[in-house]
Amino acid sequence: MKKILLGSTALVAAGMMVAPAVHAEDPIQLGVGGYMEQYFGYGSSDIDDRDHFDQKSDSEIIFSGSTTLDNGIQFGVNVQLEGNTSGDTIDESYAFIEGDFGRVLMGSENSAGYIMGVSAPNVGIGINSGDQGDWVPVDSDAGQFRAALGATSLENAAVNDANRLTYFTPRFSGLQGGISYTPDSGEDDNSQPSENAEYHDGIDLGVNFTESFGGFDVAAFGRYGFASNDAPGGDDPEVFGVGLNVGFAGFTVGGSYAQQEEGGANEGQSFDVGASYGTGPWGVSLTYFNGEAEGSAAGGDEELQTIEAAASYALGPGIKVIGSVGWNDFDDDDAGAGNSDNDGYWVVTGIKLNF
Repeated sequence: MKKILLGSTALVAAGMMVAPAVHAEDPIQLGVGGYMEQYFGYGSSDIDDRDHFDQKSDSEIIFSGSTTLDNGIQFGVNVQLEGNTSGDTIDESYAFIEGDFGRVLMGSENSAGYIMGVSAPNVGIGINSGDQGDWVPVDSDAGQFRAALGATSLENAAVNDANRLTYFTPRFSGLQGGISYTPDSGEDDNSQPSENAEYHDGIDLGVNFTESFGGFDVAAFGRYGFASNDAPGGDDPEVFGVGLNVGFAGFTVGGSYAQQEEGGANEGQSFDVGASYGTGPWGVSLTYFNGEAEGSAAGGDEELQTIEAAASYALGPGIKVIGSVGWNDFDDDDAGAGNSDNDGYWVVTGIKLNF
């Protein structure tokens, strides 16, 4: 199966490369976009009795541009600069080719299964790979970011933004498919893969459907991913996921489910459900998330439950004010490893700017 999928994607790319050169009228010129989020609020946590006011930030500057050849094929680039990090300064960096055949991405980017995902609606700070951990920290062995304890929007084995080759089909009658091939877990890294790599030759498949029927808006998706693990005693990781949103007259209800198999401490399952309503510049939402993970090797299963009520108001194009009230409940069976159960809540307001 893997050879068939890779061969099909390679044929699409090869066909474009060997076609006669057709020049664009203008070279690629980069534009600047991105987002900035600035929050102020209060968080309370059982860990070390943390009760505090704080100010949090998240921002990215996105450099992107494209040009279209006379035959209609578009070539473009996208480089995302982190505005609030001490580690990975460049978040994602990739080139794309797009035409009637679909869209091909090459470089550091999320997998097709992740990009095509659908999850519960939310207008606040977010609790599905969201920002609640900034206000109520969790002392866990499993990860929360794009891993089952804290998300349904998973990357297999938590391999995020690795260098990949991805293909998306054109959308036919609301239906679109996608496939990613990930040689190894390296991001922004041109070194050779390790012979005992815990993750290599990953395949991620996704399909989604978006359409409107008699006033109802439907968005659905499913995904499956697998990879090889050559580490001593290692097992090949797999990831599954489904999601559905239905909207009508300003209301949207939906949710998602995900499962990580053979993911070490991150092995587990998660789901979210929620509802939102929007009218004019206003939006409100109520969302619940539940994640479970294996945690430590000693058998310390972990569970995270989170609920968030939120509201947003659009002051103008790309400018929103949000308010968020949320609660976390974290349970860890392996308290002897130094971890602990933790409850907490947050009350946060702020602005979201897109440019």
